[in-house]
Amino acid sequence: MLRRILLVGTLLLVWISGIEPWAIASQTVTQVKVLETEMAIELSPSTVPAGAVEFIAHNQGQLPHEMEIIKTDLPLAQMPIKDNRLDRKKVGEKIDEIEAEDLPSGATATLLTNLEHGRYLIECNIPGHFQAGMKAELFVE
Repeated sequence: MLRRILLVGTLLLVWISGIEPWAIASQTVTQVKVLETEMAIELSPSTVPAGAVEFIAHNQGQLPHEMEIIKTDLPLAQMPIKDNRLDRKKVGEKIDEIEAEDLPSGATATLLTNLEHGRYLIECNIPGHFQAGMKAELFVE
């Protein structure tokens, strides 16, 4: 009986969240390693095929960092700044993120998401970090 309740509860949560786990599970997953330091972000690789992408972010710095994924048409040199941060409203669509509390100094966090063809900004938007160089471009083919 308990198994049936757990199964129904799990299915209900998946249905409510709108997640389609079989859609990601049936795809090839491309891994992108994200190294965050003071004050830089390095991606490996920086070009990936469209579909399921697993980001493995490691904070090698002393400060906490975050990792945001934003779909954009703007090159890095044209990113707008407001109040010492990236002005997200003028950049594009925020796809997903690893928050700073999940990426303190020395931590590694993973994020699985689906990405369509296009240009993406990977950045840390803690005040001052973006302007100091915590940004990188990811190209999805």
